[in-house]
Amino acid sequence: MPKVSLLHCKEYEIRLLKDTIRQSLSNIGFNLDTLKKARVVVKPNLLMPSKDEKAIITHSEFFRAAVQIVKESGGTPILLESPAVHSLERTIKKTSYARVVDSEKIEIANPAKTRTLRFDKAKKFKHIDIAEGYFDADIILALPKFKTHGITYITGGVKLLFGAIPGVEKSKMHLRAQTPEAFSEFLLDLYGAMTYGFSPSKPIIHIMDAICAQEGEGPGPAGKPKWLNAVLASENGIAMDYVASQIAGVDVKKALTVVNGFKRDYGVSSPDEIEVIGASMDEMRAQDFEAATGGSVFSNMFRWPFNTPTFKNLFLDRPAPSEEKCTLCYQCKKICASGAISESSGKRKIPTYDYNTCVRCYCCLEICPEAAIRKERGMLQWVLGG
Repeated sequence: MPKVSLLHCKEYEIRLLKDTIRQSLSNIGFNLDTLKKARVVVKPNLLMPSKDEKAIITHSEFFRAAVQIVKESGGTPILLESPAVHSLERTIKKTSYARVVDSEKIEIANPAKTRTLRFDKAKKFKHIDIAEGYFDADIILALPKFKTHGITYITGGVKLLFGAIPGVEKSKMHLRAQTPEAFSEFLLDLYGAMTYGFSPSKPIIHIMDAICAQEGEGPGPAGKPKWLNAVLASENGIAMDYVASQIAGVDVKKALTVVNGFKRDYGVSSPDEIEVIGASMDEMRAQDFEAATGGSVFSNMFRWPFNTPTFKNLFLDRPAPSEEKCTLCYQCKKICASGAISESSGKRKIPTYDYNTCVRCYCCLEICPEAAIRKERGMLQWVLGG
């Protein structure tokens, strides 16, 4: 039976964070002595350069608390993450992580150097290239931020491991898994590989920053901070994501990495098997949490040929940049794996989109630093109730 620790935590004060994280680890039965002499990859969510208070990235003080605990337990923390567009070096420099890395003297692994992880029990993706630093680690300490997501509905423990794939290579996965269902199944293949594919296996400890989470059209600048005042921990990311969804009050049936994760039986096959330790889900449940709406058209009621240009243009949301907000930084163009975005032409001061080529992965929307890209409804989208 997987254990999930659920504790109150209302601020990012270092002593409170360390006490809460230590108690969380104790609740799930993790012995801190395991960290002694271990190389511990610490993997936060560093989607893009952002301020802590925007709730786009794992809070830098949450990260500091985790690495201090590793150091105090005799382990060596190694920061390993691969942002979507910017280099890890630039992302650190442009966030509060710079002062944490400097003051704590944290080793940083190169996310661009990769190695193939094989997992024969995966449904489809049995060979996935991930950062080599994960192979060199003894333990993986995953620090997800609980956020909404336009494709996967939520992002937490399962989705965080997508950052093991280098940079813009992540966006190419949207070409290979073009619907929310397919993309979620890929994420579960990756989660299974990270959990069971190493030889020998490596413990993955998930500690979630849900103190100030993100609601609305996450996971990037279009989302909004939402205080849930919670820290969660588990050795099972699917179980932890289920509990996080419950305290947020979102419709867990739309969180495909959770519901399809149960079907995979990766250590948990039902909510009834989860033991919650600490606070109860009922007392922690948020009020008026705003869920993501981006994936509503992909209800399991429908099975349509999403990849045809005519269908996409008539029935699906399309990314639409705003002339008022766009600064022509072209980060959208850089991340677009399908090559659907080109530079501005004519009098319009926005990038040019080829919507017949666009696969509707919405990576451009996620990564836009000005939140200048919105979803524009297809002309006949109302037919599908989207």
